[in-house]
Amino acid sequence: MSGMRRTGVAVGIVAVAALLLPGAAAAHAVSGIDYRFPLPVWLYALAAGLAVLLSAPAASFAERATGSRTTRDFYRFVRPAHLGLIGTAILSLVLVDVLVGGFGGPDDFFENPATLVIWVDFWVGLGVVSALVGNIWDFISPLSAAGRLIERFLARRGAAVSAYPVRVGLWPATVFLLVWSWMELVWDQAKEPQTLALFVLGYIGVQLLAMVAFGTEVWLARGELFTVVARTLARFAPLEIYVRKPAGECRAALCVGDERIGCPACWLDAAPEDRGARLRLFGAGVRREAPLGPGGGTFVLALLSTVIYDGFSQTQQYARVQGFFLDRWNWLALHDTFLDTLLMAAIIGAFVLAFLLVVALVSRLEGAALADAARRYAPTLIPIAAVYFVSHYFLYLIYAGQFTYAAVFDPLGREWVPDVESPWKGVPGELVWYLQVALIVWGHVVAVFEAHRVSLRVDRGARRAAYAQIPLVLLMVGYTFTGLWVLGQVLAAP
Repeated sequence: MSGMRRTGVAVGIVAVAALLLPGAAAAHAVSGIDYRFPLPVWLYALAAGLAVLLSAPAASFAERATGSRTTRDFYRFVRPAHLGLIGTAILSLVLVDVLVGGFGGPDDFFENPATLVIWVDFWVGLGVVSALVGNIWDFISPLSAAGRLIERFLARRGAAVSAYPVRVGLWPATVFLLVWSWMELVWDQAKEPQTLALFVLGYIGVQLLAMVAFGTEVWLARGELFTVVARTLARFAPLEIYVRKPAGECRAALCVGDERIGCPACWLDAAPEDRGARLRLFGAGVRREAPLGPGGGTFVLALLSTVIYDGFSQTQQYARVQGFFLDRWNWLALHDTFLDTLLMAAIIGAFVLAFLLVVALVSRLEGAALADAARRYAPTLIPIAAVYFVSHYFLYLIYAGQFTYAAVFDPLGREWVPDVESPWKGVPGELVWYLQVALIVWGHVVAVFEAHRVSLRVDRGARRAAYAQIPLVLLMVGYTFTGLWVLGQVLAAP
């Protein structure tokens, strides 16, 4: 292990040890589970901020590292199991079940497979698995499988695809993410099973048409929301797919030269014996995989800020902010969706603006163009987005996921299987907080290290690279304080 990694681990241990002191304060509650924050929020935020801040000088002494330690390939051991085919078949059946329940099942959120499976098991599970394991979705997604089948069918008949505008990049996926997040966090009708089922059918239709127009692999990498989410968060994960001998050009038009790491299109195009899978250090994919492309930075920031908004919108502080506007404009009381939309947009805009201001300063210190600096440093925020997503949602997944069995096997609510009357709520409150804080500190430290490595590629001297990185480190410290402050707020009354 390099000196940088040893120092980073030591900093993380010190930070976590500082959190293991007694104390008491109010904390979040999830579905009736009341947790007590073992320490005042400011002390947690201070410890986490110091951990990130101290990791910057530690990283400045690191050696230039362009590679990463990886395990040996293990794909040949899992290949005979055909896990991708099995996963696709299972998810296809679940999709049919979700649509049946959406149009004909009960209205209760936890009893209908449309609402429960889509908003909890799928959306939350997708993010958690992608961040902590790897990009599994690309190989089990029924939508991706359907798009690839249609593309092969049309190719045999000589159908041509249109060129995808390079400048558009990931902006379609970013728009879909904002719409999806708005539906989840603001629009109450999206929790109605029939509305959600109609949206799913419409989304599938739009995605298949776009795949036909621009090519399946090109669109999956830029416009299919859940594929882009999985691939983005998987850059933080330890599972890495790669190709030993590339078979022609990258059909997704992302890879540069023979570097075919983390590219599902190239992996699927390669001969089975040339495919590989191995483990790497968490966060290594930030620099090892292909660039995000235009709009990628905004996508990462939108993913991060919408999770922050989700937590903030459930607190008493958010209710006070709402009250401030309602006291001055009474008509907003009749248009609360509009007010929540504005507040959500304001938080997303604040995160994007803060990043752009910091990157503008970094670009001046490096003597580089703003667009180039933003493109380089945007992926270094992925570890932060990944740990925020996991820390915010994992407990909800544990709790709400207990209702999945009954909802899936009884989509029409005919009492074919017994409902869950008393879901398990036995996760210790202090354990939840320790895990959340440890995750956030860990993700921010990884982000600082990766940002320093990116900076080393521009500035040859480690000292100059560390100097240019200071504004970005301060931004990450600010994100640390913001995230933990939100997690530590008292929930508003339901």
